[in-house]
Amino acid sequence: MSDNLGPNKEPEKKPNAPAAAPANNTPAPEADPEAEEHARKMAELFGDLDDDAEETIDDIRAERDALRQKLADATQRLARSQQDNLTLHNKAEEVKKLLTRTEEKFENDKKFAIEKFVKEVLPVIDTLELGLQAIPAKDRKEDPKFDKLAEGVEKTLSQLAGVFNKFGIKQINPLNEAFDENKHEALAVQPKADTAPETVVHVAQKGYEIEGRLIRPAKVIVTPPE
Repeated sequence: MSDNLGPNKEPEKKPNAPAAAPANNTPAPEADPEAEEHARKMAELFGDLDDDAEETIDDIRAERDALRQKLADATQRLARSQQDNLTLHNKAEEVKKLLTRTEEKFENDKKFAIEKFVKEVLPVIDTLELGLQAIPAKDRKEDPKFDKLAEGVEKTLSQLAGVFNKFGIKQINPLNEAFDENKHEALAVQPKADTAPETVVHVAQKGYEIEGRLIRPAKVIVTPPE
């Protein structure tokens, strides 16, 4: 059925439809699955490297700090050990000095005791020697009693000499030797033919020394000096 149009009416105009966009003949780029996968892997790789780098630096720092602490601890232990060694060394030196002083004191005491003993025994030895000298050789040959007595005295003197030798006691009997003022005491001067000056020609009393230390000088008669 057709619409009736009245007079002076124009047909109703419909609004114009929007103009269609001009057709674009360039096709849209298609997604590249391989490129996307490569980009994803690279991102994961570099991300892992960053994480590993951060962890490695932290680990190195931790190890460095641990080594520093170990070094400090070792240094302290070494210092304590050195101090302990020094203390032990000093103690050992003190003990060594103490032992040395003790040994020296013991030796001095021993020498003093021996010297005292020798001084007490020497008069007995002097008496025995004088008694032996008083027995003439002729009487010993002619009378067995004198010979037996002389042998007993000689045996006693020999035993005493053995004891003296055991303790480093040396007899000074400088007959026919040069006079030594450090070991001899001159009682008189007596000339003697064919004898050098200041020679001991008679020993009135024997001297004694212990390890080089004079206990008693020998009392002697010497020839006059030049």
